[in-house]
Order: sequence, then structure tokens, then C-alpha cells
Amino acid sequence: MLRASGRNWYRAAHIHLIVSADGYVPVTTHLFVKGDPYLESDAVFGVKDTLIADFVRHESAAEAAEHAVRAPFYMVEHDWVLEPAA
Repeated sequence: MLRASGRNWYRAAHIHLIVSADGYVPVTTHLFVKGDPYLESDAVFGVKDTLIADFVRHESAAEAAEHAVRAPFYMVEHDWVLEPAA
């Protein structure tokens, strides 16, 4: 099926997330890395433009320490809209 659809068995780079807040319906989703060469041919057809994000590399050791990680590290910003719980 993948070969017939012009896709391969590789997945585009992504991270899985569960986004939740009190009083809202939680969402299980993923974010894909902008610029990944497999975005157009992801094996599970899961890529949507709204789920592609720019993961920004940071080199600063001081900034890394502020986030309790080691340099280099990546940061991503994305807005989520949750449905209020019934």
C-alpha cells in the first residue's frame, strides 16, 4: 500500500504529547518537525499543516541552565485550543 501511494516506511520526525488542563477535554496528539524530508510521505498519513512546528536550536549554556537541560537544546512554541469539559 505504501509503495502504491508513493510513500515509504519512514516517519517524519515528531514528538507525542498529551495536552490537558482542569475543566477541559485532554488531547493526545503529536508535533512534526518543520523541514523534515519525510513530511510529504509520512507512513501513517498523520501530518497536517497545523501540526508542523519550528523546533529552534539553542546553544547557550546559561539559557540551558535556566531550563535545567544541557546545551545544545531545542525549544518549540505551539498554541493549543482545548474543548471545555461537559
